[in-house]
Amino acid sequence: MKRTTDKTPILGWRLFWVLLALTGVSLAVHLALYPALPDQVPRQWAMSGEVNSWMSKTTLPWLWMLPAALVLLFKILPVMDPRSDSYRKSRRMWNVFTACFTVGFVAFTWMTELYLWGPGAVWQVVPRLLIAAVAAGLIALGNYMPRIRQNYTMGAKTPWALADEHCWQRTQRMAGIVFILGGVMLLASILEDLLLGTGVLVYVFLALLLGGIAWVYLYSWLVYIGKMK
Repeated sequence: MKRTTDKTPILGWRLFWVLLALTGVSLAVHLALYPALPDQVPRQWAMSGEVNSWMSKTTLPWLWMLPAALVLLFKILPVMDPRSDSYRKSRRMWNVFTACFTVGFVAFTWMTELYLWGPGAVWQVVPRLLIAAVAAGLIALGNYMPRIRQNYTMGAKTPWALADEHCWQRTQRMAGIVFILGGVMLLASILEDLLLGTGVLVYVFLALLLGGIAWVYLYSWLVYIGKMK
């Protein structure tokens, strides 16, 4: 592949420093509040907001540091990728993805404090809002997948897709469909939980997602050998 002479940063420096500052401020406030946290904090919640399991608070600092580490990773990975030109051609989408993912992850790290010190009425809807945000992210990612160009870092990187550009494009489109269906099913699981409370659609979502990933690999191979027109 012929490399471009464009030297514009794939992840803009201004956005990078803003996101790094956001994660740094969030980490600093977390650490300031750390002594006030109980020794045991929630690890997992049900859709209703009830705590399913607990963990030691000593685990939390690692979670709080992850957003900053990911911002650094999002800055470095596209440059290290042998197909970095692919990122340059979709630079705007990479910046939007990085910003949305980072802000969402930072917000997620505050769930413990919100549960312990936030209004009870608000907390009852937070788990469902979080799941809805994940579902929206899956749908957005599914729509974005067909626009991902060949690279070694992001996308449905099957061996056959990496070996053939046409197979790559077809594989990304199929993976996008799987993610969109998964997002829709996850939204449906929230509605089902509100109306019936059985939670069965969550397991349907997991089965669909796992089965969909297996199907994407099979589909990619079938396209590569010419069996899927």
